Amino acid sequence: MALRTLASKKTLAVVLGGARPLATRGVATFTLPDLPYDYGALEPAISGEIMRLHHQKHHATYVANYNKALEQLDAAVSKGDASAVVQLQGAIKFNGGGHVNHSIFWKNLKPTNEGGGEPPHGKLGWAIDEDFGSFDKLVKKMNAEGAALQGSGWVWLALDKEAKKLSVETTANQDPLVTKGANLIPLLGIDVWEHAYYLQVVKLSEQLAKS
Repeated sequence: MALRTLASKKTLAVVLGGARPLATRGVATFTLPDLPYDYGALEPAISGEIMRLHHQKHHATYVANYNKALEQLDAAVSKGDASAVVQLQGAIKFNGGGHVNHSIFWKNLKPTNEGGGEPPHGKLGWAIDEDFGSFDKLVKKMNAEGAALQGSGWVWLALDKEAKKLSVETTANQDPLVTKGANLIPLLGIDVWEHAYYLQVVKLSEQLAKS
């Protein structure tokens, strides 16, 4: 799977879901974005079963819970219930972050018949060589950062707008990259949650046990 960048001029608000918000009872809600490829298009790198489960169950759950939290927030604000407003921030951050992160994640993936699996070229390739030494060194750094994450989270290749260079960042749970600083633009997000790969690990283990 090749790195596919999001346009650096897009704001996180545009990336937000890759989905257009819908007005429901005066509250802006979000919908699960369609994938730009079939579920099985990334095999054998990622199985169609994993992609379907990841998209239809996990991402869909984040969207549903995000919308629910936003509606509850609207009601709490209308009632002037400050305690409820504060209490809802965790659910909004977790589920909203899950929606934002996965919407970026799907766009980072690309089938091999469309160029997936090839290292980045052009300006991004040059920037990687300049800031990390080589593409292979970037891959090793991101793998090391992902392995070092305790629990679940994300590893990011980011563009630091202020420093004008690339950086590797990590976020815990479903925290979006913006929580590390508004100056960071997400170019690539790697999902380190087990739901992104566990079925393939189980099947591989079963195959090895039979061999």
